[in-house]
Amino acid sequence: MSEKYQTIILPEAQKDIRDIVQYIARELAAPQAALNLQDEFQREINSLANMPKRIKTVDEQPWKDAGIRKMRVRNYYIYFLVDDNEMAVKVNAVIYVGRDQSKQMTDRVMEEL
Repeated sequence: MSEKYQTIILPEAQKDIRDIVQYIARELAAPQAALNLQDEFQREINSLANMPKRIKTVDEQPWKDAGIRKMRVRNYYIYFLVDDNEMAVKVNAVIYVGRDQSKQMTDRVMEEL
């Protein structure tokens, strides 16, 4: 059986999740939906502890060469890196699918492997 990876949600991604949950709870007046989504984010991120490379790298450059991967959770993409040396999955960003992904990623500093 393969070893488990540690899942780490980096500060920028923590802020993304917090902002998304607050927006849904306050602006959309759907606090239960916000909590459900937060739980789903956590469940899916935790699932990356087992075989995180089952999710392919993104096709767009320069993120592909950096090893950035993404998975979809409802209407959001969760971007992450797999660090084999540290046996860690590092979640870098959580971005609404309707946004310009390239622009959103360009505006961020993605941690290198």
